[in-house]
Amino acid sequence: MAKSKTPVIEGTAMWAKVFEPDTKFNPDGDYSINIQMPVADSIEMSEKLDALVQAKFNEAVKEDPRLKNQLTTRPSCQPVFDRDTGDDTGNVEFKFKLKAKIKKRDGSVYEQSPAVFDSKVKPMDKSALIGNGSRVKVAFEPITYAMAATKQVGVSLRLKAVQVLELVEYGTSTTSVFDEEDGYVAPSATTAIPNTTDDEVFADATDF
Repeated sequence: MAKSKTPVIEGTAMWAKVFEPDTKFNPDGDYSINIQMPVADSIEMSEKLDALVQAKFNEAVKEDPRLKNQLTTRPSCQPVFDRDTGDDTGNVEFKFKLKAKIKKRDGSVYEQSPAVFDSKVKPMDKSALIGNGSRVKVAFEPITYAMAATKQVGVSLRLKAVQVLELVEYGTSTTSVFDEEDGYVAPSATTAIPNTTDDEVFADATDF
């Protein structure tokens, strides 16, 4: 049986927090990144994800037929509106998230973080912050859910890795005051995805 490929999506990065987790809403921290793209570019991926949501809906209704008229499905991406005018921009946005800490049933805690690569699939360190407008690819795991409280069925996009194709740095880097010199070269960061090779993750395919 062929191994299923990790889904990968390419677009414009917004609000990337992939090196340090955000603790504003979750004390344990969340890594996240949003990806925006024109509607036309999103159709193939959104159709695949929405099909997963529909399958989850059908499963829930099969288990309890009374839910058929109670549950609603949530689309995998949302339209993007202009902040100033409120007009539809013609783009949609996918949101990816990964919990920084996972608490096991036995009380133990393990930490996790997304792998971040450059265009040559070499690990990046935290010195280059990914700003809005960067061109990236995101590898993720779709996790479907049916929430009794909200009566919604949807799909969460669990962040696994990011590949930066074109970097728009956030803020101003202090390294700009220096010129390159002969001498010490820092080793690359060694972040990696368990049980997955770099070539497998960004194999330029979205089948799953």
